[in-house]
Amino acid sequence: MNFSENISNKLTEIITNELDLNSDKKEIIAYAIENLLLFLLGVSSLVLLGVFSNALMAILVAAAFGGLLRRVSGGAHFNTPSKCLVFGSFIYTSIGILAKKMVEYKLFSSEDALYIILSICLIMIVLLAPVDSESKPINSIHFKRNLKMLSIVFIIMTFIVVYLTENLLFSVSAVMGVFYQCVTLLPIFNKKEVK
Repeated sequence: MNFSENISNKLTEIITNELDLNSDKKEIIAYAIENLLLFLLGVSSLVLLGVFSNALMAILVAAAFGGLLRRVSGGAHFNTPSKCLVFGSFIYTSIGILAKKMVEYKLFSSEDALYIILSICLIMIVLLAPVDSESKPINSIHFKRNLKMLSIVFIIMTFIVVYLTENLLFSVSAVMGVFYQCVTLLPIFNKKEVK
């Protein structure tokens, strides 16, 4: 049992004993508390790494865009939430630092390259999304279609945000976060759960 699961179980016991809830509702509350704790831990780690690396805005933008797309597109999964948290923190910190360096060294003199990358992402989404996992299979064709449409809409919205945003670091960070998330859709990363 990991740290967040242990805390969520203790909090669940306190809450459910007071409310006298059945075991199904206890399980739902435990799941919600664990996800909230993991989210807060993830954001906190990104903020700390962002402050330490002096790339806070770039890291948070990359994580927000990549994370929001992940909610509807799916992608590669680790077998524990803590592994996902550590890997995600490392990846989004790296993306944020890289985005900042790319802007500093003027590797993107215009937004044309960002539009090309987003076009590649759109193709990947159309061909691959949504990607489910063994632990969370998507059985409904209707639900799959909705997730694909939401993923496509998200990429289109990212195009619009990049077009309207004057801050190049924001745009580069957003596109790199989206691109990383699209890479996790590739079949090579989804043959089975990552150990």
